[in-house]
Amino acid sequence: MKKPLYILLICLLTAGLTSCKKWLDVKPGTQVLQDEMFSTEAGFNQAMLGSYLQMGTGLYADNLTMTTISAMGQNYQTTSTGHPLLEHAKYNYAAPAVKSAIATIWSNMYKAIGGVNNILDHVDQVKGVFLGKHYNLVKGEALGLRAYMHFDLLRMFGPMPANGGLVNAIPYIKTFGKQVTPLSNTTQVIELCLKDLDEAEQLLSVYQNIIHNSGEGVDEFTNYTRNHFNYWAVKALKARIYLYAGNKVKALQYAKEVINSGKFPFVDRSTFNLTANQDRTFSTEHVFALNLPLTKALVDVRFRLDGNTTFQAQTFYLTSATMNTLFDVATGGSTDYRYLYNIKTSNGYSYSSKFWQDGITNLQLSNQIPLIRLSEMYYIAAEATPDLTEARTLINEVRVKRGLAVLTSTFDENIRMQEIAKEYIKEFYAEGQLFFYYKRLGTLPVPRSAVTMTAQTYVFPLPDTEIEFGNR
Repeated sequence: MKKPLYILLICLLTAGLTSCKKWLDVKPGTQVLQDEMFSTEAGFNQAMLGSYLQMGTGLYADNLTMTTISAMGQNYQTTSTGHPLLEHAKYNYAAPAVKSAIATIWSNMYKAIGGVNNILDHVDQVKGVFLGKHYNLVKGEALGLRAYMHFDLLRMFGPMPANGGLVNAIPYIKTFGKQVTPLSNTTQVIELCLKDLDEAEQLLSVYQNIIHNSGEGVDEFTNYTRNHFNYWAVKALKARIYLYAGNKVKALQYAKEVINSGKFPFVDRSTFNLTANQDRTFSTEHVFALNLPLTKALVDVRFRLDGNTTFQAQTFYLTSATMNTLFDVATGGSTDYRYLYNIKTSNGYSYSSKFWQDGITNLQLSNQIPLIRLSEMYYIAAEATPDLTEARTLINEVRVKRGLAVLTSTFDENIRMQEIAKEYIKEFYAEGQLFFYYKRLGTLPVPRSAVTMTAQTYVFPLPDTEIEFGNR
């Protein structure tokens, strides 16, 4: 029996994309037959596109970057009554707004995982429909996304990695269907992630280019490699996972492979002198990013204090004094590109403009949500290397490319970790990575938080529906 696949959400998100409109024209309404879609290479392309877009809805354009996770990393001043992230920043998991956010994260992540599992359930059955390297790309990307999303779920719903390897955390779901999957512990989830990534690395090794092309006759599926879970994204995620698991040797190995690839040049300062198409997210350094058509609408209500008064009540900001402290403005940080060009001020408050879409017409720059950056590989390598001199060199390479002076004074283990922490705060502002950084290191309390934290404060509770219907 043919099973229907509902794609209304995907096509609403991509209403401006000709390919999606043509796809829907095959059948009346918004329903297509699953086996019909998975009978062509183009159908698999559309299914992968849908998976990437699903990762935006309530997730990587929202709770997992700019809102919930960034509030928990204390990126914003949230203490005013009625602030939409007030309870999130207090880790008040019983508050209705926080419970709703967590339920959305859980539900939407597993929906997106279900999408890639559906692709993986079909891809080996019809290998003959693919031309050239396309089978490798589709299957490799799907495996990589499955590992990526499960690992982020682990970072939220699992215990601190240092003291919870055998504690049940999340289900690692590998099939498309409604059956209940048992919970896996941290060690098991990491092993399953790495197993998927090992296979993805082998498959994606056939295509290691990082390109951005446009125009007629270009394969749209490989048009902008940074917006696909590419070969180098696999290695970068391995570096992230191995560091989380405490395996610094492997973390260093994979981080250096990405660094030494030469595929991801640091942003050129000249971009900020342009009147249009400023590269505010440093896109040349994106190892993996999502391109999400709704980014401007989401950003304008979150990161604008000047101008339209309707934005101001919802804007995420810090006092300028706090922002200046985070960027070490009094001790040379005023030249930092991340501060100089991406932090705006208004009446004593400061906020980020890195996601602004103003003046952007270049498709390479528009609607980009970075999920893995080149700079993170430098920070991972700097933390993982046993050589303090090498660690300082790695940190300095990023500092110089951000317009800062090199570190020349005494450099010991404490200073190494202090400098890496400073870099995470500045580099990943409003991107969600800071909370995960603090959790990995077991930082108690989180800097700039007034909450008395324990190890359990870092653990998201399972949604009520998962406890009830999953028999947890």
